[in-house]
Amino acid sequence: MLVAKLNEHGASHHLKFELVDGAFDYRIVFGTGQAPVMTTYGSMNSSGAMTSVFDAKGSELFQFKREGRWTDSGATNAASKEIIKRLVKLGSLK
Repeated sequence: MLVAKLNEHGASHHLKFELVDGAFDYRIVFGTGQAPVMTTYGSMNSSGAMTSVFDAKGSELFQFKREGRWTDSGATNAASKEIIKRLVKLGSLK
């Protein structure tokens, strides 16, 4: 799901993502999880995403969390948008 969302949001920035076993430009460590969140209706389950991105040499470029989404799909979508935003910014700094 993450690769599909990254390709969807990265296409307009000429970024393409694929799963590889060998050489890579970026390594993305990604996971989703659920935790309770208090609402006006009581406690409800919400999804979050944890993301770390590394360069080809293994140096961590950035990490972040996206929490309070209602579904894992929503958390994945929010994380993919943030990854693209940060990679575009890093690319403009080079």
